[in-house]
Amino acid sequence: MKLLAGTALWACACTHGATQESPVHASGALFAARRPIPMDTHASNVALGDMNGDGRLDLVAGCGDPRQLVVLLADASAPFEFARAGSVALPAGPGEIVLGDVDGDGDLDAATNSHDSYAVSVALGDGKGGLALAPGSPVAMKDGKRPHTHGLGIADFDGDGKLDLVSVNNGDDDISLALGDGKGGFAPAPRSPFGVGPSPYPLALGDLDGDGKLDIVATASATGPERARQLPLSRALVLLFGDGKGDFRASRVPLRTGEPWFVAIGDVDGDKDQDLVATHHELDELSVLLGDGKGGFREADGSPYDLAHASWEIELADADRDGKLDVLLAAGAGVRVLLGDGRGGFAPAAGSPFATGGGAWRLALGDLDRDGKLDIVTCNAERNDTGVLPGN
Repeated sequence: MKLLAGTALWACACTHGATQESPVHASGALFAARRPIPMDTHASNVALGDMNGDGRLDLVAGCGDPRQLVVLLADASAPFEFARAGSVALPAGPGEIVLGDVDGDGDLDAATNSHDSYAVSVALGDGKGGLALAPGSPVAMKDGKRPHTHGLGIADFDGDGKLDLVSVNNGDDDISLALGDGKGGFAPAPRSPFGVGPSPYPLALGDLDGDGKLDIVATASATGPERARQLPLSRALVLLFGDGKGDFRASRVPLRTGEPWFVAIGDVDGDKDQDLVATHHELDELSVLLGDGKGGFREADGSPYDLAHASWEIELADADRDGKLDVLLAAGAGVRVLLGDGRGGFAPAAGSPFATGGGAWRLALGDLDRDGKLDIVTCNAERNDTGVLPGN
């Protein structure tokens, strides 16, 4: 794998066949061997959050058959062991999962979209690990004729202290915003939806220009039925700069490589400004864009960088606890970890990729055993389990 030089950075029908490889483990590696979490069926997405208020991260998994969100509570006496607490039946198979307190009762709730619907199901938590569909659920995010939903986010976009929902409409090249009422109900924002690039995939949320208002980064995978026409338009990320009242201003950031797929936000070069990193649809490349703190971005010298394997979801976190952000990528049969140098450069971690089992195209990060070390949970769309890579 080429070193990344710095510069002065669940069942889902569109997994595109995660390819197999043979990851290796090295002595002293950042992550220990995978520990499976058995499931009744395969999960295509996972999320982590404290669903019963005991201070430990629990697992919420989306299962397409049956159509359910399943809550697995962490066992306080046995690290990385989970017990099924309950589930909630859904009107359609779950896709993306987000967690947040949407009804203001102090307990975590869950929301999930569905691949072939504009609707988002909202399930209210009881603080004990149980979920029940909220009154009025599912929420219609928009009207349209080509539902194909590939992203979901939760945050307060209009500054009223209540959580809102944002969904990505892959078939319509736009993003929908529904404003929350603080009681578990949602209604489309007045100017929603907002146009972005061709065939957007999951989004990223953050304050890109330092104005204290939440912004959105949208990708452009060009995977739609008009792929040939879309490809020339896919060589960019679209930034939606929020006004703090539920409206957005769009701006394009050019890329040297087309079809950005998954994206993450974080300060990778230590200048306190937000930067962007993105994977590309079925390409072995990573794009790194350095931010100026005012909403401007430039692609780093040498970007895109060779990952040596196609990768899907990307996250930024300090995996080796050196105070510098690292890149973690779901890559089929393993998680690839690239360690950051704090100046925008990266190099593969010893033992990377770390074996996960087939179909690991999504991941979630957190300290599951509260030892101060980062752990990784992956969905395994080709197996009836999820899995944990414990941090060493």
